[in-house]
Amino acid sequence: MATCLDRIGQWAFRRRRLVGGLWLGALVLAVAAAAMARAGEEEDLSTPATESQKAYDLLDERR
Repeated sequence: MATCLDRIGQWAFRRRRLVGGLWLGALVLAVAAAAMARAGEEEDLSTPATESQKAYDLLDERR
């Protein structure tokens, strides 16, 4: 097992720009996927009968 991990580490070091680019690409894809997943959601954060909700309702009325 240690030999296998050593070889992977050496390969990754020799091609560190490629490996870094792959990690960056994976990060960009993960962020884009998370943004697309939340794009259609609308959150209902109402808390009826609280002072905070009354303040939000008052602000909505004044707009």
